[in-house]
Amino acid sequence: MRLLIVDDGHYVVEYMKHLLDWKSFGINQIETTTNSIEAREWLNQRHVDILITDIRMPEVSGIDLLQHIHQHNLLTKVIILSGYSQFEYAQQGIRLGALDYLLKPVDKDDVEKAMAKAIKNIKNTTPRPAVQWESFDGLGWLLSLLGENETIRKEFEAYTDLLGSRLFRCLKMGNCTQADIEDLQHKLGDQWTRLVWSSGTQLVGLVPEEVAEMLITKPGCLVLSPPFSITDRNDTRQLFYEFFLGEYVQSTDFGGIFNLSPSCGDWESAGNIMKSYDRIHLRKEKILFLMETILYVYMVDKERNPSETADWIFNRLRDPDELWPTLMDTVSQIRNNKQMSIQTIVGKVQKYIEDHLSHGLSLDELGKVAHLHPVYLSKLFKQETGENVSNYISKKRLERASHLLLDSELRIADISQMVGYKKNQYFIQLFKEEFGVTPYQYRRNMIHQ
Repeated sequence: MRLLIVDDGHYVVEYMKHLLDWKSFGINQIETTTNSIEAREWLNQRHVDILITDIRMPEVSGIDLLQHIHQHNLLTKVIILSGYSQFEYAQQGIRLGALDYLLKPVDKDDVEKAMAKAIKNIKNTTPRPAVQWESFDGLGWLLSLLGENETIRKEFEAYTDLLGSRLFRCLKMGNCTQADIEDLQHKLGDQWTRLVWSSGTQLVGLVPEEVAEMLITKPGCLVLSPPFSITDRNDTRQLFYEFFLGEYVQSTDFGGIFNLSPSCGDWESAGNIMKSYDRIHLRKEKILFLMETILYVYMVDKERNPSETADWIFNRLRDPDELWPTLMDTVSQIRNNKQMSIQTIVGKVQKYIEDHLSHGLSLDELGKVAHLHPVYLSKLFKQETGENVSNYISKKRLERASHLLLDSELRIADISQMVGYKKNQYFIQLFKEEFGVTPYQYRRNMIHQ
């Protein structure tokens, strides 16, 4: 489990960090910060089991952190640190869901009791996430560690939490015989081979440190990185980019680049990524930008061959300008396919409307036809055709009515029913608004022309 300690006093943080034998409570990762804004980002980006926080801090208070946890439905359990004069704040914290509050100066026995309460609460209310290792997507998990996309990060969060207690090493294996490769795969087993891929003439990937120790092969065949913890995303990314792509990156390198990158489903941004890439000049920044673009492609194109994606990441990304045209073509193809899919859906809905004009034709009914949420269908239809679904239905009904008035001798009341209007007077009113005359006048005028 992961513990986060937050206090704007450095001495308090250090005191709390070394106060207890945290491992005896099942805490294997302890994070500390004196910056409450950074703490809030921590809560956003990583799963925190228990938060111990000062209640009064500049900029973002402990109450603010509690509200953030409550608003985002996070599972984090909170213990508040407060002074005697802050009792009302502590009460507010309890109302917001804090498990306990401790008065400063903090007593060791009180902390132990509060932690025991938090651990018991976690065991009682937080079921262990179900992880299906047989369907573990190693490449998707790697991209969730390297990228900034919150959707893919949450998708693999359960795996990251379970693997977070291990140390990993990056692996490169080249100049090896087929027998060497088969021996390595045998030692890895099915679970860990999901984190190793072929790239060009070598094998590359991540392996747990205890597994790496078994992979001793002939000299020069296997290269391993220093061990690292996947729980620190900055360390993971820094080591990955340096080991595989020869670039030293820092956490500050990521912010601006990812503001330019496409996010999953953002087709307008996808159409503009060429302009974004043209504004980047440093090789490092180009690599970071293209890695996020690769993540985007991986998320929206589920049919893509994973070995091609692995080749992009571990091999071709070394020359970003050479890889860029390939990625741009891929993104354009995805966008075109998406547009074709939208046109197909809208066309299907339009045909259904024209074939069922006597029906009520509610958005719920049309949503079932398109297999889309009614609200999303409405937005998609307007985006593609330039008009609302209701306007399109009305237009088609009145068009059909005008043809029936000329091509049949049906009564106007019957025509009204056939095109979906149960109230004859309402139909006459809409028809006159559209054609400037009543249905009866329309039929008479057209026949006598």
